[in-house]
Amino acid sequence: MNKKTGIIAAIVVIVVVIAGVAIGVTYLNSNKAPAKEVVIYADYGSSLASKYFDNFTNATGIKVVATYGSMGDLEGKLIADSASPQADILFGGAPSAYISAESHGIFQSYTPAAIANQSEYLHGGLWRSANWTWYPFTYAVLGLSINTHNLPNNEIPTSFLNLTNPIYKGKIILENPSTSTTTGLAFYSLVYQYYMQKADNNTATAQSNFKTYMSALMNNSANPIQSDDENAEVALGQSSSAAITIDWTYMPSLYHSEDGYTLSPDLLNSTVLGPTAMSIVKGAPHMTYAEDFVNWVLSTQGQQNITAIFHKPPIIAGIPIPAGSFSITQVQKDIFPYNQTFTTNNANYISGLFTNLSASASVIAGEIPQSPFSSGITQNNFIDTSLSMIYQKAYDLNEV
Repeated sequence: MNKKTGIIAAIVVIVVVIAGVAIGVTYLNSNKAPAKEVVIYADYGSSLASKYFDNFTNATGIKVVATYGSMGDLEGKLIADSASPQADILFGGAPSAYISAESHGIFQSYTPAAIANQSEYLHGGLWRSANWTWYPFTYAVLGLSINTHNLPNNEIPTSFLNLTNPIYKGKIILENPSTSTTTGLAFYSLVYQYYMQKADNNTATAQSNFKTYMSALMNNSANPIQSDDENAEVALGQSSSAAITIDWTYMPSLYHSEDGYTLSPDLLNSTVLGPTAMSIVKGAPHMTYAEDFVNWVLSTQGQQNITAIFHKPPIIAGIPIPAGSFSITQVQKDIFPYNQTFTTNNANYISGLFTNLSASASVIAGEIPQSPFSSGITQNNFIDTSLSMIYQKAYDLNEV
């Protein structure tokens, strides 16, 4: 063999060896076990949810890769990635958001083994989707958080409709319903549904009254508008002047214990009993681990962690309700017949109205009397009196 032929043969051998190594590496990678992890989009801040996820990891050995954000943003990401899903679980948020997202076909139907016994799943048949594409893991009652340093006891509202009272000007921290689809949107929809009920479902009349309420509410808002309830709670707890934000009644005790804020819950008349839901993403990259997560959340251990970490009530029976939360029995008489599908269908209208009115407060707000407690007008009937002055019609608003 001449020298040239020897060089060519050597090169061929090297190429063959390299190709063999490459094929071997490819084979090994293709047979490598998938990571034992679950990717969760969480409608929570990381400070609390990360503790919950860590406890899940400690119990199961499954790592949680979490993305935290507002429900509106997370829903948008899931829809945008629906052709090639990146997440396994959507965790947190109101059913109205899930009803909206479900129309895009992004959720996987799955009946959790942990709650196969329906009698153990509190109100499960009423609160979950019919085909098990989403299901709640806790619930809360909508009310107010009060900064007790900035509001005397005799001025604490008893109704959501009291919030247009001018004594609250600059004291109310509001949330944007386009991003706060769990809390903000639920609140505005509640008020809109109330006016629909009072107007016997006459949309024009209800929207006129709702716009008037929103105008007056905006006139009392403290700047800036917050993106979600967690930011609103922090802003309220740190404020030297703001006194009120709309939120779920478990939140004040949570922030008091976690951050030392002087916040207390205010349970109002005719409010919302709001489930908090979760779902497995259709085409989840880690489907088995996603199912493991759902079943752990709905297990006794997972539910005990819900009460201990989030201070929220359990969704299954036999687990004590934490301080600061309310049982369904306690609030049953105060619950308005709130419609989640109505909220979904009217989300764009509510968000659009909010955006238009937040630019500048309506002059209608100026028509509300400046001395609400004079001439026999009490805090409880103030809204009833002021609105009747505008519309020349008496509405029984003391129910809310």
